[in-house]
Amino acid sequence: MGFGTSATEIVLFIGSVIVAASVAGVLGMTALDMASGLREKGEVMKDRLSTDFRIVNDPENIPVIGGNYTFYIKNTGSVSFYFTNTTVSVIIDGQMFSPAKLVFSSSDNTSLRRAEVGTIMVNTTLSTGYHTLRVVLHNGIARELTFRV
Repeated sequence: MGFGTSATEIVLFIGSVIVAASVAGVLGMTALDMASGLREKGEVMKDRLSTDFRIVNDPENIPVIGGNYTFYIKNTGSVSFYFTNTTVSVIIDGQMFSPAKLVFSSSDNTSLRRAEVGTIMVNTTLSTGYHTLRVVLHNGIARELTFRV
């Protein structure tokens, strides 16, 4: 009779070890997934916190060059960011402009380096009065300027 009790205890012990190992594996994978997600979120936050810019125009005197309104953008962040008509959105009075109506210029014509000033030329006609310019970068960082024409 003693041997039957031992066999039952051994089976229960092995079963509990298997269950414990399975739970440990699931918890380990969950912790790994959480760590990976936190790392990715951290990279996104780092990118957002280190990217910043300002619209540095005089709101009372926006230059018009060749029929294009010219806006000056200064990179005030600690990293470069893409500065092209496909990576930056320009919105005036709620109207988003297609890349064909925008001309971006910077020292290398693809990015705006730290402390550098680039230009955005917008081909449009604006009525006399106040307007709002909104510039949005590829990562969602946005700035606004209310200006007068």
